[in-house]
Amino acid sequence: MQETTSIAQQLESKARIRFEDCDPFGHLNNGRYIDYFMNAREDQLRDNYQLDIYAHMQQTGNVWVVASSQVAYLQEVKMNEEITIRTNLRWFTESDLFMEGMMLDPETGRVKAAVWLRFAYLHVHKAIKASHEPQLMELFRAAAVMGNGKPDQYFEQRVKELRSLTVPA
Repeated sequence: MQETTSIAQQLESKARIRFEDCDPFGHLNNGRYIDYFMNAREDQLRDNYQLDIYAHMQQTGNVWVVASSQVAYLQEVKMNEEITIRTNLRWFTESDLFMEGMMLDPETGRVKAAVWLRFAYLHVHKAIKASHEPQLMELFRAAAVMGNGKPDQYFEQRVKELRSLTVPA
């Protein structure tokens, strides 16, 4: 993992919406949004923090699994459209991570979709919660936009903020 003294909190990548992920009307199927967010986040962690979640699992025997998810569909996303996916770690605890993702129109910066995903850190073979290793906690302290502990904001409040927001690059 990279030095954590000064790291990006907002990670960003591009994606193209594939035909196979769309409904008969050419819109991204609502069941596929989370796949796009999770695939982007996995790549962003590897490319920006040198954190390969699969190598981490093999080395430690611990893995992150989705414990809960919330998605807001704000504007349609169409087949073959290029989008920007921006993610961040909002908060963390000893055994949970809370990620926010935004799917953006790359030309206008308007938010097309937003997701909150809570990940639980588990022992692979025991299927019980694990505690993040000290080097991960150091990374999370540097990367989290809200820090350690759970904020009081509800998803619906955050979506209301995002509806009128043009997110700067």
